[in-house]
Amino acid sequence: MATDVRTTEGFSRAAVEALSAARNEPDWLREWRLAAWATYEATPMPTRQDEDWRRTDLRALKLDQFAPVLAPPAAPVVEEALGPYLAPDTDTGGLLVLQDGALVARELRAALDAGVVLTTLERAVREHPELVRRYLGSVAPASAGKFPALNAAFWDGGAFVYVPRNVAVALPLAVLTWQQTPGAALFPRTLVILEQGASLTLVAEVRSLDQDAPALSSSVAELVVGDNAELRYAALQRWGRHMWHFGFERATLGRDARLHWGIGALGGRLSKSYIQAVLAAPGASLRTVGAVLADGTQHFDHQTLQHHVAPHTASDLGFRAVVTDSARSVFSGLIHVEKQAQQTDAYLQNRNLLLSEKAKADSIPRLEIEANDVRCTHGATVAPVDPEQVFYLRTRGLTHDEAERMIVAGFFEPLLDTVPVEGLRERLRAALAEKMERSHG
Repeated sequence: MATDVRTTEGFSRAAVEALSAARNEPDWLREWRLAAWATYEATPMPTRQDEDWRRTDLRALKLDQFAPVLAPPAAPVVEEALGPYLAPDTDTGGLLVLQDGALVARELRAALDAGVVLTTLERAVREHPELVRRYLGSVAPASAGKFPALNAAFWDGGAFVYVPRNVAVALPLAVLTWQQTPGAALFPRTLVILEQGASLTLVAEVRSLDQDAPALSSSVAELVVGDNAELRYAALQRWGRHMWHFGFERATLGRDARLHWGIGALGGRLSKSYIQAVLAAPGASLRTVGAVLADGTQHFDHQTLQHHVAPHTASDLGFRAVVTDSARSVFSGLIHVEKQAQQTDAYLQNRNLLLSEKAKADSIPRLEIEANDVRCTHGATVAPVDPEQVFYLRTRGLTHDEAERMIVAGFFEPLLDTVPVEGLRERLRAALAEKMERSHG
């Protein structure tokens, strides 16, 4: 079945042209894709000689075993994945479901305000060409790296969310990306545009069941938060353990813009993600929280950037990782304050909890300060579970595994408390608890 839905050209210029022709895309987009392919070909594959990749080894990755998907198979999305979004008591106002790059469902639980758009990026190219052409690649260009370039050349259905000026979307919107085809290479691309004074909560989740055949995901998210706009964005990665995942998410914030960014990373064989925000105008503020739970032989590598370009901006980033078995978590965070960005207030914190002797966590917080009137601090910890805490809980009748799960839940709780939407907090709590249960099963 896989050979019926995947391209036969693999990764090549011919495959880019075939994809664009199959989508009947305009000339400008085909040329945009081909330029991205040229960038991909000219960009070396990352190795451990590159500073960003020193702790992430890609030698086992064989790109020629994957192929882009032109059309998804007929098998439906597993209902378990849709449940949290379609339950009668859900707080989701609209849902977009993509399977192997194709739209399989678009549910609107409430009428969207005039001008609000929730659709696929592919459809937006036809229905809102002026917006797509203006913003596509403006925040995350193909030149950002090898995998962002590959995404730019091959992005498939993708998601497009637009909120016009001074419109507040009352209920959260959601995008679910599901992987089904064995050996598939998926290229989800999300483009979110909030005009001046707009407000939105968006949940973006990627999921699949465990499979025998490896698969590849190279995703990109571009977030445009206009002047005095507010975006609450939650990204949850729950791929199966067969997935190689490479993510590049970047936001740009206008004057007095506010971004609340929640990140959950639980799945995949190897996951390498860039999370970047550019505070481009005075008054912009950023709050980012991230939770990582790694077990087995999983490898997670997160690189964050708080880039302060304008004066009078503020950012606060907190990342926490729990690592067990032989898994590894790598965190590298940078606060970069440019010379003109006076009166910057920035904070960066990374905490790691190790549950086994073979688990490993690397934490590299960094500051690059060019201004002289700022307040910028960072902190990091890596530590095993306190045996006295486990002993105390066991004297209260808990087993060792129950005690450990309770400690992990308490470790994540200060972070989860800052997630601005209750439904999102509960979903992330449930996902973390489910994985801990399986890990101890």
